[in-house]
Amino acid sequence: MAEPDLLILGDSHSVALKAGCDALGLRAEMLSFSGNIWHQGLVSLHRNRGIFVRNRAFQQRVAELAARLGRGNVLSPEVPVLASFGFHLGRIVPPFGYNGHRTDAAGFLADETSQFASRALAEAYVRHFRQGHVRMLRRLSEMVPTVAVAPPDIFGAANYPLFITIVKEMIRAAGVPLFDPCAELFPGQAGLPGEFLTEDGVHGNAAYGERVISLLLDRGLIARRAA
Repeated sequence: MAEPDLLILGDSHSVALKAGCDALGLRAEMLSFSGNIWHQGLVSLHRNRGIFVRNRAFQQRVAELAARLGRGNVLSPEVPVLASFGFHLGRIVPPFGYNGHRTDAAGFLADETSQFASRALAEAYVRHFRQGHVRMLRRLSEMVPTVAVAPPDIFGAANYPLFITIVKEMIRAAGVPLFDPCAELFPGQAGLPGEFLTEDGVHGNAAYGERVISLLLDRGLIARRAA
C-alpha cells in the first residue's frame, strides 16, 4: 500500500487525532496503547520492528500495522509521527495527592488538612516516572520526524496543571518539537469547552481532534504526502 501521511503513536488521546485526520482527508495510521501499558514502561523502540510492546495483544496491533504497510518496521523516515505519549497524568497525579499534597499555594492555604509540595519535589517525582518516556521521544525524533502533542488540559484539579507543565518542559528540553493544542485553541482557559469533550469527560472528541489537526497543518508541522 502507499505510505500514509503520518503515524499516530500514543495512548487513548490518539483517537481524537486520528478522527481529525480522517475528517480532513489525511491518510493516518494509528498505534494506540492503554495509558497503563505506557506507564508500566512496556512500550519501547525496536531496531527491526520499530515499536515493541511487552504485551501480546498490543504487540499484535504492531504486527497488523506492519502487514498493512508491507514492511517489517512500522517506522520510516518517510512517515512523520504524531506522538501522544509521555504524559499519562491519571497514573501519577492521584497517587501524588493521596495524602493531601498540594503544589499550588492557594489550594494548600485553603485546606488546613493539606500538605504543601514544592516544585522541586514535584519535578523529582515526575522525572522518576516520565524520564524514560521523554528519552524514548528523543530517540524517536532522531529516527523519524516527530511532533509530540500534549493532551487536552481537562483536569483543573490540584496538581494537574503543574504536572502537565513539568512534562512539557521535559519534552522541550529534550529537543523534541511539542505542540500544545489547548494553549493555541483556548489560551488562558481551564479545561475544554463541553462541545469538545467525549462522553467520559476525560478526552477530546472528534471535533477537538479536527481542530488540532487543522492547526498542525496550518503551522506546517504535518503535511499531506504529495500524490
